[in-house]
Amino acid sequence: MLRLTTSLFLIGLTSLLGGCEPNAPHTITLERYSLLKLVFPDWSGTASMVQTVDLSALRKKTSSANTGMQRAQVFPLYVVKLDDIHAVLLTQTLPVGNGEEPHTCHGCSGFVSAYFFTRDDAGWKLSGRQDAVTTSGVEGEIGKTAIARLGEAHYAFTSEWGSCWQGYCGSWLEVVSLRPDKAVAATLRSSIDNDGVNGACSELDVKDSAVHSNNVRACHQVVGSWKFAAGHLIGDFRGRLTPTGKSVQKIHEQATYTFSDGTLRLERGTNPIPDF
Repeated sequence: MLRLTTSLFLIGLTSLLGGCEPNAPHTITLERYSLLKLVFPDWSGTASMVQTVDLSALRKKTSSANTGMQRAQVFPLYVVKLDDIHAVLLTQTLPVGNGEEPHTCHGCSGFVSAYFFTRDDAGWKLSGRQDAVTTSGVEGEIGKTAIARLGEAHYAFTSEWGSCWQGYCGSWLEVVSLRPDKAVAATLRSSIDNDGVNGACSELDVKDSAVHSNNVRACHQVVGSWKFAAGHLIGDFRGRLTPTGKSVQKIHEQATYTFSDGTLRLERGTNPIPDF
């Protein structure tokens, strides 16, 4: 009986020890470089540092070859404390070339990354990571960024950016819903101006008329502004659109978006800005 009891005790002890894992690294502070050290153990504490990241999550969104496992310069942007026990670190992540300098071509977007942390008795520890949440910007800059509080343990990161291509100018708003251990991104059209393509908008100003029956060129000039209110994202749009050969449409519209299960959805109104 004693031998059986001893054997059962040893089996239980072996099972218990086998199920134990080494303690995860912790930091007692939410200082951004302390958090980065948990994500990238060889982080040197400098402003930015080249690391290996997995950008494959955005392979379908971008035509860039910089997806999959990539060397990238990582720069910390924001630490957001979602509640007492959850926080997220957002970074600007720029793929680099052979000399480990960021790609800065006109078509080179940056990536936004999110790293999640939970607090226990030992401090803050890494609990999740998304190396590639969304793309944003051109020429090595991701755009104008901000953080907004939407509700309990719910925040949003935004990045607004724009540029011109062959006479078409536009801007976009990247919106990332932040909840404990999860980031969900959406892209919204923010402005358009195609006057550089064919001068159709300038022609309207010269003729000073609302109707141009001989005008076979379309003018697209709309600018949007954004704000968060009561947990919603509201866009106000002003400008003008002229479908080919038709009357000028004065644009004065509003669109309201809401988050449902972390996904941004149009609740009412319309976004009148057409795609390129």
